[in-house]
Amino acid sequence: MKFIKSLFKFVFGTILLIVVLVGVAFYFISSPKKTIDITWTKDDFNTYVNKGGITFDDSHASVEDIFANNLLTEGITNVNATFTNEEASAIANMSSNGNSIIKNVKIHCLGNDELEASAVIGDITPLINKFPALKKYESALKLIENKPIYAHSTLFFNKSTGLFDGVTKELYIGKVKIPTDKANDNLKYGGSAINKALKQLKGFSVKKFKVTSEGFKFDGTIPKKIESAGSLLN
Repeated sequence: MKFIKSLFKFVFGTILLIVVLVGVAFYFISSPKKTIDITWTKDDFNTYVNKGGITFDDSHASVEDIFANNLLTEGITNVNATFTNEEASAIANMSSNGNSIIKNVKIHCLGNDELEASAVIGDITPLINKFPALKKYESALKLIENKPIYAHSTLFFNKSTGLFDGVTKELYIGKVKIPTDKANDNLKYGGSAINKALKQLKGFSVKKFKVTSEGFKFDGTIPKKIESAGSLLN
């Protein structure tokens, strides 16, 4: 439960910063300031599956499942490949399930350990019902439901610590630009959640990782199959 709360602090910390501290009007978060021109297809998804050597079916785990360690793993496969923007976007969207609150994910690798990504926050009612402490923020949180988020950040793997790290360079919710110092303060929950999730993920290891203009270069191992262990929000 503590781990799930860390994830949700990450997702909503920046949101609350806007609606509670900044008090932006609905208009300004109703449409995106920045967009990413990435279009993926089922072929991109199939290519990702083939490169990764994974098994993917209806029981697959979502990103939220992985963050919350709400999963079952099976087998292990060696991977040494570059995953394109379209392939990364495809698996991010195809992994959505009943536990997902993030949708319409687009990923664009810029190179030199930098990338940009966009997504939309979906229906947050189940989340509010699951965590009553969020009830007092319901009106504010509802303002960002189905609204776009854009981030430009760095991402790299620190071999000495065995952890992923990075810094947010730009963050928008709709047309509102979030100060980077505030963004990084709130997003540290996300960094901790990601690293803890990957440390606990059986079969996952990293030899090399690099964000290039061609995509994510990954050399390591991943589980052959990752299944969801059930509903997180019911």
